[in-house]
Amino acid sequence: MKQIAKVLTAIILCIAVFFVLLSGLETKESSGSTAMVGEMVPAFKLSDVTDASTYLTESIFYNDSLTLLNVWAAWCGICKTEHQFLHQLKEQGIPIIGLDYRDNRSAAKQVLEQTGNPYQAVIYDPQGILAMDLGVYGTPTTFVIDQHGKILHRFTGALNEEKWQREFADFFEEK
Repeated sequence: MKQIAKVLTAIILCIAVFFVLLSGLETKESSGSTAMVGEMVPAFKLSDVTDASTYLTESIFYNDSLTLLNVWAAWCGICKTEHQFLHQLKEQGIPIIGLDYRDNRSAAKQVLEQTGNPYQAVIYDPQGILAMDLGVYGTPTTFVIDQHGKILHRFTGALNEEKWQREFADFFEEK
């Protein structure tokens, strides 16, 4: 009888641990996470999703303005909900670089062909190494990066007008 009680206790404990771990895997909206904020974009050399012969590096962020880095994937349903809003930002002149995360190149290209491409360039990160170096734990995640490659802000969750105003607009206001 004691053995049955021990086995049942172990099973219940394993189930409880499983559900605790599973709940931590959900992508939850979060803003202002300090992971990587204040740090430089990690060095990388990865191909462009639309042209495998073109390689992109961290120097893509070295320019005369702030840039958004949007981590997305063709398999990410919530990423698709923010895609139209990214087009609106592009029309407003906001520079956006995409980071295609753990994806199939042809699937990513198909999404961009069907819905339009809001990005100036799309970094192809099939193993998710750059995303992991950036501390990404869910998609979509969007960063504000300054003209020297320094990460100023990050937000995990789909962007829309309300979240843009709350999280990002102040960075892009004319000073």
